[in-house]
Amino acid sequence: MRHYEELAVYEREGYEIIVDKSWEDLDPKDCFDESCYDMKELYADIESGKLDWFMLRVRVLVEGLELDSEYLGGCLYADPKEVLTDGTAEDLIAQSMANAKQQVYRLYKKFQDLSWELDAAGVAQ
Repeated sequence: MRHYEELAVYEREGYEIIVDKSWEDLDPKDCFDESCYDMKELYADIESGKLDWFMLRVRVLVEGLELDSEYLGGCLYADPKEVLTDGTAEDLIAQSMANAKQQVYRLYKKFQDLSWELDAAGVAQ
């Protein structure tokens, strides 16, 4: 089971947004060009904890119901909370919010249909 470390929780427009991170399965060499980076130093910095190599996740929820989640792998930061201020998390939040809003409309229609069926059956009293 994958463990996530929470970086931030926000409330926006009635939605709960959770930004968290987990370990990255990708090898850094798959994301960084050895002609630009000293890979031995990069690996050493990750191993020592000087750099954090992780996958970022953003989730959008309403009343505990997850409407959307977006992921970004290959994040490399000295301080993972930098993703909260450099635009990285905000880009994922915007994408996830747009998807969540589409889900709200779809679920609204579905719940409306279910509500009518419950009313007809006399369940919703």
